[in-house]
Amino acid sequence: MKDYVRWPLVIVVVVILAYLLHDAKSLDVHTVTKVYDGDTIQIEDGTRIRLIGIDAPEINSPYGSAEPFGYESKRYLTHMLLDEKVKISVGPEPFDKYGRTLAYVYLTDGTLVNARIVKDGWARVYRRFDFKYKDLFLSYEKEARAKGIGMWQRKK
Repeated sequence: MKDYVRWPLVIVVVVILAYLLHDAKSLDVHTVTKVYDGDTIQIEDGTRIRLIGIDAPEINSPYGSAEPFGYESKRYLTHMLLDEKVKISVGPEPFDKYGRTLAYVYLTDGTLVNARIVKDGWARVYRRFDFKYKDLFLSYEKEARAKGIGMWQRKK
């Protein structure tokens, strides 16, 4: 490859990589101060975060009682996140109809919490809208169902 073609390509690749690395590192670090249920948390500044792409069983069901596995899902997320440092990546639609911030939540080691809770069977994929990791989440849900883990257990 000629130098006059190679160097512009190298520069483009370097710029793209720098942008991606900057974007990942620029996410603010927050502390989780409350877990409302299996898909909603609060961070230290009082912001309520709804995890994008997942739907955990409800604790405060409109039918009066908690949905099956609602408390277990909350317990799972509480164990993973309460008082932990997380990085928040707000989605393209920043708020839901309840005013909660819609976001992907990452542990400081890079684990995507939204995906992890689906993979471990304590939430299902929110199918109503498309989102960045929908195919990945769907594969994790299928796997959790097949294994019968979390809320996909055979008996409750």
